Amino acid sequence: MSKDTFWIRPAALSRRTFLKGAGVCMALPYLNAMAGNKEPEIPRRMVAICTDQGIIPWYFFPEKSGKDYEMTRYLKHLREHRDEMTVFSGVRLPDVDGGHHADIAFLTGAAHPSKAGFKNTVSLDVVAAEHIGVKTHFPTLPLLIGKEDKRGLSFTRSGVMIPPEKRASKVFKNLFVQGSGKEVEAQMARLQEGRSILDVVSEKSKKLAGKVGSGDREKLDQYFESVREAEIRLQKMQAWEKKPKPVVDAKMPEDYMESGDLIPRSQTIFEMAKLALETDSTRLITIFIEGDYNPKIKLPNMEINSGWHELTHHGRREEKLTQLAAIEDAQFEVFNEFVNKLKSVKEDGGTLLDRTTVLYGTNMGDANKHSNDNLPYLMIGGGYKHKGHLAFDKKRNYPLTNLYLSVLQRLGVEVDSFSSSTGTMTGIEFT
Repeated sequence: MSKDTFWIRPAALSRRTFLKGAGVCMALPYLNAMAGNKEPEIPRRMVAICTDQGIIPWYFFPEKSGKDYEMTRYLKHLREHRDEMTVFSGVRLPDVDGGHHADIAFLTGAAHPSKAGFKNTVSLDVVAAEHIGVKTHFPTLPLLIGKEDKRGLSFTRSGVMIPPEKRASKVFKNLFVQGSGKEVEAQMARLQEGRSILDVVSEKSKKLAGKVGSGDREKLDQYFESVREAEIRLQKMQAWEKKPKPVVDAKMPEDYMESGDLIPRSQTIFEMAKLALETDSTRLITIFIEGDYNPKIKLPNMEINSGWHELTHHGRREEKLTQLAAIEDAQFEVFNEFVNKLKSVKEDGGTLLDRTTVLYGTNMGDANKHSNDNLPYLMIGGGYKHKGHLAFDKKRNYPLTNLYLSVLQRLGVEVDSFSSSTGTMTGIEFT
């Protein structure tokens, strides 16, 4: 929760009590959902991935639209999935600008994220989780391939970020390691303490609501909404805490936390995502690939002598482009490995990929210019009638939020709008 979410003088509410309450709200990624209704015949899932350093556009976009397009350098890594993939061009998130700042609105579509006073909105995965998240241990699972803990893609209804997990070992433990009886009891006690803190903070805050100005009252309302969200999640988490976790034939993964370990870190996080879906521990995953800490990425077949972010400002210089393209080639290769693994898992006459909508893209159309239009974006799997390359107007871009609305409907969420959408996406049909 940001410091601006709840602004009140210490005399009215102690700083210690407030910080404890804020800490409970910040624990959202580890909160679980209650098993509810009978499983649907065909479970629908989604993985949404954003790489924040951009994708070199001319190595991504095909020239020809339709199914007979010639695969570009990057798309060739996914050649075996051509018939189950849609590539988009001429799309953007309307009014989402600010270069790198656009990453926080990648799944929300909230306008002008770089402006002062920006307030984010709810993300795609959280909207879906409100409808299907009760069926799994984790309503949504935000993950991070990076080192900056304060950045992610998932946001609650009140615009509060759900902190992603960056350590594969911790993801594995949360998903599959069953605690001892004492550990479960201790966790239940912590949950109950969290409920008590929320009760105290909520009660004291409501008493102050009539004593503050309109500006502070609006911030209090936002805080109340966050408290209500946390209370609901805590209730559901308590119901899951004593349930046995799935057993998998996999070892605790290694954490690759050196600055240049983009590729092995990506492989381990993608593996955790696949296991989470395969065991139906969650049906909604977001993965933020963060590179602003600017490491020199380690590749086995090339020496990278500049930081990743520095390379994105290549000015079309050949040496920088060669290194940047090698990094992005490696990213697409790791992504293809992930897609292959989803396809290898058989499930009731289909595959995990058939039931999982995988979205992959970036918040910048051309990182060299920090532009936020013409976003490189693709979708794989999910049970759609894939039509190859859907090319929209490169000058008057088509709303990417229309795709998000189509995805929500594919997940079984009965909504007719999402964020800035103007309808479902043209050219997207379900099988």
